[in-house]
Amino acid sequence: MIDIENIRAAGRVLKDLIVKTPTVFSPVLSEQTNAQIFLKLENLQLTGAFKIRGALNKISKLTISERKRGVITASSGNHGLAVSYGAKVFNLEAIVYVPENPNPEKLAAIKALGAKVIRAGKDYEEAYGKAIESQRKTGAVFIHAFDDPAIIAGQGTIGLEVLQDHPELDTLIVPVGGGGLISGIGAAAKAMKQEIKIVGVQSTGASAVYESWRRRRIVKKKSVETIADGLASRQPGDLTFRMIQKYVDEMFLVTDSQICQAILFLARKLHIIAEPSAAASLAALLFKYKPRVKEKIGLIVSGGNISSELLNRLVTSRP
Repeated sequence: MIDIENIRAAGRVLKDLIVKTPTVFSPVLSEQTNAQIFLKLENLQLTGAFKIRGALNKISKLTISERKRGVITASSGNHGLAVSYGAKVFNLEAIVYVPENPNPEKLAAIKALGAKVIRAGKDYEEAYGKAIESQRKTGAVFIHAFDDPAIIAGQGTIGLEVLQDHPELDTLIVPVGGGGLISGIGAAAKAMKQEIKIVGVQSTGASAVYESWRRRRIVKKKSVETIADGLASRQPGDLTFRMIQKYVDEMFLVTDSQICQAILFLARKLHIIAEPSAAASLAALLFKYKPRVKEKIGLIVSGGNISSELLNRLVTSRP
């Protein structure tokens, strides 16, 4: 299990490699919910999403021998982009397996960083299987998207930053895909403030972690279908499952329609561009979570890499 010291060590590694993103108060959301709402803006991160934290922390720990072998990963987009960025920073070769229909802007960004991209499978899990097959043949170092201690510790630095900036927070609402982000944030936040509430949110079309948390056993889905590619995991990892059971107090499911409404709310009322997985935290606040009066809530806006096609379609199709 990852603890606060692992996360603080990751923070020291990342200090000069990433952006310490702001956590900003939202008067608009606070008035609407009768609570006090703060947004952690990881959409302003160097690669447009939080994943760079875990990837850089993991790659920084590779030995000289491992770096010579290069790295390989599977990703629905943001993790592949983060690994590609990390490989460029540390001068490594990188191979990224992605599903057959990835976000085109994320795909272009991965290629622009010099990684070799291979499309394989209809979703993350199938791309992951192909990447593992390739790793066994090539000997490259596999960088898991979420179920890895160094990845989780890197993502946990978000929890450090949020509570260093706003120790008064009562609750954090966190998007959940495979569970690396909420595991790291939960470990950091609970160590710093034991009474803080950690709330997770998934899509109804990709609910494996929610169901695993609720049933207290790992639930595997045969398929997932959601607009939020960053949440499209068929199951939690072994490590993330254990950490979620330990640290997460509540979880909700939101629909793709609710996620789209949250994207538009962020864009139109707050002038914040968020991808679907990042808007899930706001969707939970708007449609599922019932805040106490004046409750101090932090929303993790985990990334801003929405495709221009989707953003244009949402803006033009909804009044």
